[in-house]
Amino acid sequence: MAAIDRIDWLETFIAVSDFQSFSRAAHSLHCSQSRVSVHIAELEKAVRHKLVNRSCNPIELTEAGIVFLDHARRAIKNLNEAIDEMDQLNLEVRGHFTIGTVPSISAMFLPQVLRALKDKYPRIRVDITERTTDVLLDNLLDGVVDLAIRVDSATTSTESSSIEPLWGEPILAVFPKDHPLAATKGSIHPDELNQFEVGTTGAPGIGIDRDMRSRFDMWGVSGPRSNYFTEQPQTLFNMAKAGILIPIINLLAYESCDHRGLTYRVINDELAARRVFLQWNPARPFNAAMQAFIDIVYETQLPDGTVPITHSDL
Repeated sequence: MAAIDRIDWLETFIAVSDFQSFSRAAHSLHCSQSRVSVHIAELEKAVRHKLVNRSCNPIELTEAGIVFLDHARRAIKNLNEAIDEMDQLNLEVRGHFTIGTVPSISAMFLPQVLRALKDKYPRIRVDITERTTDVLLDNLLDGVVDLAIRVDSATTSTESSSIEPLWGEPILAVFPKDHPLAATKGSIHPDELNQFEVGTTGAPGIGIDRDMRSRFDMWGVSGPRSNYFTEQPQTLFNMAKAGILIPIINLLAYESCDHRGLTYRVINDELAARRVFLQWNPARPFNAAMQAFIDIVYETQLPDGTVPITHSDL
């Protein structure tokens, strides 16, 4: 029978699987790459199977590694649940979970939630990861994140039991203040954008998020689209200041960045065009720390410029 002497071997193995890289796993674990290598080697020795194919770039799990990964995740989850249950004996909420979200929400909403969470439940530990909308759904399904605050133009009926709507916010066209379309007040019709090169945030090599892509299609924004992709709104705004493109972006992203020299107009006068919701995976364990976080989210004031939404809006 395999003797796995240290829990951090499992944590290291999970990190290597998630990041597909020894160096990125080391960065996430705040340790050296050599320590990661030692942990994986010791774990492989203990289970008597090669778990990681180091010859690939990015690295891949072996067939045995794929089988072992789910068991490793469940082992860590089970241990955390046991600690959570014991903590409840002292009537003190503790625990750990990972929240995934997009950069504008983590900048403009999450800090207030975490401040209130820290004041009320100082023993709860939260890891934060920022990803694009499409990646967040995958992360929920595979257990990389436990909760996600994400956006989408549509959700499926099977997701309704694991979703809580939060807010809607407008999508903006952003211009340098001397741009011809910046002079007019009020909302802007998408047709007015077709003569210009427009861009939005998206993953390099993949393109824009599904939600924004469907929004462009619905609006009929078919004019020149940028050949430049970035996951960072600030980089997009700097390209706008350089006269490269017109950003199409949500209100919170605009407010979270340095937008000096820029202005915006709301597209189509839709104040809830981008719908934001909290989501979890009902097939995975749900601990007291996660519930405490959700309760704080409900109590936190919505960001300025947003409007409340309900399930019927999703």
